[in-house]
Amino acid sequence: MSWDFGKLSVRDLGDLRKTNVEFGIPLLRELHSSGIIPVLLGGSDHLFRAQYLAFGELNRQINLLHIDRRIALSPAAAQKEVLDTAVYRQGTKKSFHLFHLGAQQHLVDPAIRTQMAATSQEYVRLGAAKAAPEELEPLIRDADLAGMNIGAINHLEAPARSGFTPSGFTLHEASQLAYYAGNSDKLSSFGLYGFNPEGKSDTEVELTASAYAQLVWYFLHGIARRQGDFPVSTRGLMEYVVDLPEYHRLTFWRSPKSNRWWVQVPAKKYRGEERHRLIACSYGDYQKATNDHFLSDRLLMAFRRHG
Repeated sequence: MSWDFGKLSVRDLGDLRKTNVEFGIPLLRELHSSGIIPVLLGGSDHLFRAQYLAFGELNRQINLLHIDRRIALSPAAAQKEVLDTAVYRQGTKKSFHLFHLGAQQHLVDPAIRTQMAATSQEYVRLGAAKAAPEELEPLIRDADLAGMNIGAINHLEAPARSGFTPSGFTLHEASQLAYYAGNSDKLSSFGLYGFNPEGKSDTEVELTASAYAQLVWYFLHGIARRQGDFPVSTRGLMEYVVDLPEYHRLTFWRSPKSNRWWVQVPAKKYRGEERHRLIACSYGDYQKATNDHFLSDRLLMAFRRHG
């Protein structure tokens, strides 16, 4: 593939000698502390737990993005996301917020959706995500780390994986999501999972490997075009104050470099780290607040989460 990443430095660190979660944590923690963005490629997405745990040892609050056709929860314990369970086994209790993209409604128990809404975890089903992919950019921009399962892509474009589900994102759409993730100055870790060549033809394996390569290319393409926006720096952001009855005054911020928008959690409601003080939003969110005097459900949920 072409090199379109400017002076971005990319290195292949090889294969992990062991693929268990505990083995990957020290390596990922060292990469994070050195300012290096790891890109993990694998079969099982259990290393997504390692991504979370390694990052959790350095930061108190973490936003996670998971892209998959299913939500990895059991209905009986939907309030305990599988990553949370792993954290408690490790003896650390770190708060986090979960964004989930691409779950197919017929594959998700209603109890899981209900519990996620009750705990202010964000869930965007496949149909809604495909209908307005540009609206996913602010959500992805709020994530600290991301994991994408190849099963979120329709079977024809990535057939070397477990199970058979014909629906999903197109590879083009998934590449756009990978670009959004790479282009976010906040995101510090990316994993691509789900590859399973067992019982597949050479053509199916090669096609899926090519899909992996394309997704990584667009992630790197996004990194190479980062603008140094929040949370790297708030310098140069333009301030817009909107009067809303419930909040009296609400402050929006826009970056002239990237034309991206954030909204500031009201001071009386905010609790948490500085890098979560501004919530990524869209120009449409600002217009709704200015012209219609209301906030989107996503921003209301974020304010409740920080309150």
